[in-house]
Amino acid sequence: MIRSICRALLSVVVVSCAARAATINPAWCEPPTTALPAATAAPKTSAKGTDLAEIKIQMAEARLKLVQSDRNLNALVSSLEDFINSRCFSGMLSTLKYEGPPTGPQCIERMNQLLAVNPDNPAAICLRDGIDAPTCIAGYRSQRVIEFYDSNSLLADLPDTSLKVGLSAAETERIKVQKEMLSNVNRQYSQAKTDEEKAKLVKDATGIYEQLMTTACRLSALRLRRLESESKPVQEPPRVAEARRKLQQVPPHMRADYQRQMREQAEDELARYTGDARGKAELVALIEAIENPEVSDPTKAFKDLQRSRIVLPSCFGAIEQAGKFLPTFYGSTCFGQGFQTPQCVQALRVWSKERAKERAAERAKLAQTPGAKVKQPSDDIIGSF
Repeated sequence: MIRSICRALLSVVVVSCAARAATINPAWCEPPTTALPAATAAPKTSAKGTDLAEIKIQMAEARLKLVQSDRNLNALVSSLEDFINSRCFSGMLSTLKYEGPPTGPQCIERMNQLLAVNPDNPAAICLRDGIDAPTCIAGYRSQRVIEFYDSNSLLADLPDTSLKVGLSAAETERIKVQKEMLSNVNRQYSQAKTDEEKAKLVKDATGIYEQLMTTACRLSALRLRRLESESKPVQEPPRVAEARRKLQQVPPHMRADYQRQMREQAEDELARYTGDARGKAELVALIEAIENPEVSDPTKAFKDLQRSRIVLPSCFGAIEQAGKFLPTFYGSTCFGQGFQTPQCVQALRVWSKERAKERAAERAKLAQTPGAKVKQPSDDIIGSF
C-alpha cells in the first residue's frame, strides 16, 4: 500500500532542488541516502560571480547605519549566522566532529563581526569554541521553536516576509499527500501483529517525515527580542566605560589631541593583539568609544536576548508529531533547532548509532541467507541514513 501511494505521489509532485538535492522515487520511504541538508549547499553567486551571502550582509549593514533599530540589527545577525553556518563548519555534518576554529579569512572576519554585534551569539561561539564546548551548548539551551502566526508584532521583528508568503501551491499539495501517507502508516501500525511489521512501518514513517520536514521546514526565521525585564542598557567593559567617561569630562572643542593620542595607543594595541575574538571586540569597542564618546554603541544592548526560530505551522506540527512517534529520529531536533547546533549534532550521532545497529542486524540476517549479497557500510555519516 505504501509503495502504491509513493507512486501516486510521483505523478503530482516534484521535489524542490532548492530544498534538498534528492529525488523522490518508489523507494523514497527509506531515509535519504545522499544529499546533505540544505544548510551545507554550495554558496550561491550572481551572474557576475558576486557572493549573494556577502551582498545580504552588506545590505543589512547599510540598513543598520541608516536606522539603528532592533529589526535591522536582527537582519544583520541573521545574515551573519547564515554565512557562518553555511560556510564555516567545514564537513561537520558529514563527520559529526568539530574541526577546530576557522582558518579562512572570511570566516574569521564574519565570526568576529558577529561577536562584536551580538557578543553572546551561539553560532559564533560554537564556531570559536567547538560544537561540544559548554559555552556552545549553553548558548543554544534557551532557544525556542515557535509556530508562525500572522500578527503585526511578530512581522515587525522579522527582517523579511517569506514566512507570511508561505510555501508554493505545489509544496502545499505535496505536504497534504505526505500527511495522508502518514495517516495510512499509523492505521497499519495499529493493526500490525508482529515486531517485524511494526519495524518496517516505523522505517516507512521515518522516510516520509524526513521528506515532509524537508518541504515544510524550508522557510524559517530567527527572532531576537529583548525581554522587558532586561531592557536596561548592558554594561560596557570597564576599560571602554572609563575611556568614555574621561573624554566626556573634556570640553568637545578641546578633545582632539586627547582622542588622537588615545586612539593611536588603542590602534597600536589592536595591531599587535593575538588573543581571542572577545578581547579583539573589546579593543574595537574602545576605539569606537574614543571616536564617539557621547554616543554609546547601540550594538552593546543587543545581548542577553530571547532567541526563537520561527517555523511554519506545517513544520511545527511535523516536528511535534515525529518527536513523539520517533524519539530517536534526528529530524525533529535538526529541522527545529537548526542543523549547525549542538542539539542537532548530538541527535545525528544518536541516529547514526541506531542506524548502524540496524544495518549490522540486517547484514547478519543476510549472511545467513544463501546467495544474498551483503551491503557494505558507508563511511559517510549523513549518506548512511
